[in-house]
Amino acid sequence: MDKTTGMVCALATAALLATGSAGAKKRHETLLETVVHVYEANQRYELPSTGSIEVAFSPDEGSEALVVKVIDSAKTELRVLAYSFTSAPVTSALLRAKKPGVDVRLVADQKSNRSEDRSGKARAALSALVNTGVDVRLISVYPIHHDKAIIADRQTVELGSYNYSDAAAHRNSENVFVNWNNPKLAQVYLGHFERNYRQGLPFERRY
Repeated sequence: MDKTTGMVCALATAALLATGSAGAKKRHETLLETVVHVYEANQRYELPSTGSIEVAFSPDEGSEALVVKVIDSAKTELRVLAYSFTSAPVTSALLRAKKPGVDVRLVADQKSNRSEDRSGKARAALSALVNTGVDVRLISVYPIHHDKAIIADRQTVELGSYNYSDAAAHRNSENVFVNWNNPKLAQVYLGHFERNYRQGLPFERRY
């Protein structure tokens, strides 16, 4: 808990202790929970500028290769957040990563990759990952799970507009931004990943 959150809690607790009735006490307890939740929901992060930056663009200006480079760099862990997931090169890179024992988890949008996957490419890609032991979950609690990010080894974060799809690589105007070796940035994104991972459900293969 940071200093500002502590001050908020202290003020709410003081109001709680100042009242005597059980009903008022319950109302103040609810107020305390609400105030803290609202504050934390509006949290902003100021992080140190460290490590090195690498960027690439689409169509056909290096975006896909840079995403694959991040995946291939992993030695222990990969965490992936995806909207559309149909890219054969990205899928192949994750399969390569899993074989040497890298712990790979992926959370993807349920609608884009299941209920509206008319081509079957998303189901095929995700099934291939599950067959290799990758922990894949689909999330549907938001209108769109529009996150596109990869966290490698709790050190490096890949971000940008780039969906993990053929269209993103070869047809759309997209960008990929990689901050290498910034563990504090990675820690923040891991927290976001863990929240979404808990909200998702395991992907079940269908053939």
